[in-house]
Amino acid sequence: MLPRSEIAKAAGITLNPVAIVWSDKKPENALEFKKGVWSCVMWLFAKVAKEGRTAVFTRDTTTCAGGAMGLGYGRPFERHASRSDAGFCSFLSNGIEGAKDKKTYQAIIAESFDDHHRKMLTEGERFFKNPEIVGNFLDTLPIYYARDRFIVMKPVHEVEEGEDIKSIVFVANADQIAALSTLANYGHGNIRDGVIVAAGAAGCQAIGVCTYAESGSELSRAVVGLTDLSARKNVRTTLGKNVLTFSVPFNLYQEMEKNVQGSFLELDLWKELRDSG
Repeated sequence: MLPRSEIAKAAGITLNPVAIVWSDKKPENALEFKKGVWSCVMWLFAKVAKEGRTAVFTRDTTTCAGGAMGLGYGRPFERHASRSDAGFCSFLSNGIEGAKDKKTYQAIIAESFDDHHRKMLTEGERFFKNPEIVGNFLDTLPIYYARDRFIVMKPVHEVEEGEDIKSIVFVANADQIAALSTLANYGHGNIRDGVIVAAGAAGCQAIGVCTYAESGSELSRAVVGLTDLSARKNVRTTLGKNVLTFSVPFNLYQEMEKNVQGSFLELDLWKELRDSG
């Protein structure tokens, strides 16, 4: 097993740092969504962080299209209420107003599950100005294909040596995000490119594919997430309202763990901030 995180201890992070692992073996007694029932990936992530449970996802049980994209199960637009990539671009932006094929999109709205979905499809989520900009977003969102592999979330200290670790995720408040950002840049001094914000990405996409893509880079970056308004609403009861995620690929996590000793995290300035409540 990996040791408990020195970063979390020094930064005063009480929620479990969560490891996202790809595996060929399904863990026993893990939390799992029911096949065919829509569910938000971040619900189970929050339980892992808060309660120290293990959660497992498969391509068939990850019914949210955005969640499937985020964890690494390709681009299953057909699972979304909008039915296609063009429909998804309209949904994520300005709905029927921006749809190029309004007749087809209107038919999708008419066949929707209920009034709630019809309203969402009609108005759009308005997270992007128009469908073309959603297309740009999708072009820059990394794509992974886990296919039939299990994707597991569990506390870092329960990860076994040799597991395929894709991402390590901290849930942190503003002071802790400041500390984590400083530590991520501690060994490089690259101010502009050391930490990125996953603006516009879903909560699961930030901790998932956006972070996976940093693994093995010449300068692996940390990703600040939970900037997704829907995800924030979905985890607020479990995690609180004043937190963000801070995720790193495993190689950067290992570097940061080594750099705790001798860093600012041992000095009074940080300890006063950390302990001030």
